[in-house]
Amino acid sequence: MGNKLTTTVAGLCACGMLLVAPLSASADTYSSLVKQKNSVTKQKQAVKSDLEKLKSQIETLTGNISKTQIEIGKIQAEVTKLNQSIAETQKRIDERQKLLKDRMVASYKNGGSSVNILEVLMGADSFGDFINRAVAIYNITDHDKDMIQKQMADQKLLKDQKAKVKKDLAKTEQKLQELNQLVAKIKAIQSEKQTTLNDLNSKENKLLAQIQKENARKTALVTRPNSGQTVDANTIVQMAYIPQSAANGDIGDLVSAARRYIGHSSYGFGAMDPVHGVFDCSGFVNWAYQQIGINLGTRSTSGLQYVGSQVSRSELRPGDLVFFNTYKNNGHVGIYIGGGQFIGSQNGTGVAIVSLSHPYWNSRYSTARRVLH
Repeated sequence: MGNKLTTTVAGLCACGMLLVAPLSASADTYSSLVKQKNSVTKQKQAVKSDLEKLKSQIETLTGNISKTQIEIGKIQAEVTKLNQSIAETQKRIDERQKLLKDRMVASYKNGGSSVNILEVLMGADSFGDFINRAVAIYNITDHDKDMIQKQMADQKLLKDQKAKVKKDLAKTEQKLQELNQLVAKIKAIQSEKQTTLNDLNSKENKLLAQIQKENARKTALVTRPNSGQTVDANTIVQMAYIPQSAANGDIGDLVSAARRYIGHSSYGFGAMDPVHGVFDCSGFVNWAYQQIGINLGTRSTSGLQYVGSQVSRSELRPGDLVFFNTYKNNGHVGIYIGGGQFIGSQNGTGVAIVSLSHPYWNSRYSTARRVLH
């Protein structure tokens, strides 16, 4: 812009025509806002990355929780079977113990043993104590010894089975508890990160609003009534661009995002619904630019026709907005992608790529605007 722009703006200020600060100060403010916005965007990307990692961790943990719950279910099923086995083992123990006691008592009676000895046997605290007392008093037969060994083996089996079930169940329940606690911790972190992201989104939106306001301040050169003084058109054109540095991606990223909806969308007047793939023309253009961090500031073609700066059809380059006179002047808008084509949401097709040379669109071509510089 050089000395010519400085002289022009200075002259307008002297005449009371400008409502804004001198361009040099405004440019510094604009640059600072863009830097702040870029910094916030980077922070957002970092927080989003953290949230994705946390989401992945939660998915892994919930999978492990499900697996642990399955393990507990299997153990509980084993417990049911084992309880049946334990009941059978206990029944064998009880029957064998009764038989052994009966045999011992009968032997003592047949042998003429004293009642005192019988009382000693019957006063045993447990089966093991009973056996020890019997061995000490009476030479038991080989058959009795075999029965006693089986009895001892069954008792050990019973004890081991109960201990194993208790240990396995306690282990898996502890594991489940630890997994649930870990999920709770990660969800708490996730909540904090989401709050941070919400704050950053709010800050970014405020900065974008300030950037747009500052950009508007550069273009809002108002003259006094009947003053007859004007502003150099080239000055306004240079001031109207949004700098490429304000975006967090390039036009290639924008076009790649836009292409995802080809064949997977429908047209809806006034719609901008990326979840269900429903857009009208201006809604789609707004959404596409949002994918690289640019807020176009308006949801209508009547507003979009003033965004950026006008360019001729011969100067078109990817990312430029192209307008067509359909149901009204500049009633339809799309994004030029190069090669004489534009992408947009059309009634009847949804998001699609169309040639500018198509008879319908060629005959209705109106103008083009360049958003990024």
